[in-house]
Amino acid sequence: MSEDFDVECVACGACCSGKRDYVQVFWHDAEKLGAARVAELVAEPVGEHPASVGRPAEAERYMRMTKGRCAALTNPTPDQFVCAVYEDRPVLCHALERGGSACRDARARAALFQVRPGNAPGT
Repeated sequence: MSEDFDVECVACGACCSGKRDYVQVFWHDAEKLGAARVAELVAEPVGEHPASVGRPAEAERYMRMTKGRCAALTNPTPDQFVCAVYEDRPVLCHALERGGSACRDARARAALFQVRPGNAPGT
């Protein structure tokens, strides 16, 4: 994480925002989530990944998006965003590093990039 980029994850939610087919759910993700949460939070398959060496064919599934946000993202207070399945979230969500380039890109797309004093262009 960049030293000059301070991010409070639960105050943002930008990484959990996107269009349909945003976060892919692989078979091992679905297994961790369990049948009930898959039924609630994962959209119907949109296709199939063909079998490859050592791996059977697999449905192409994604987290369900509701009003542009992942269905697992809760909003317990107006300025707080919490993942309801954080411990069991898909592997692609695990790959996102707080304050990393993908995080900054998501915040910029959502117009949430916060410039701190001394970090503003020209200072």
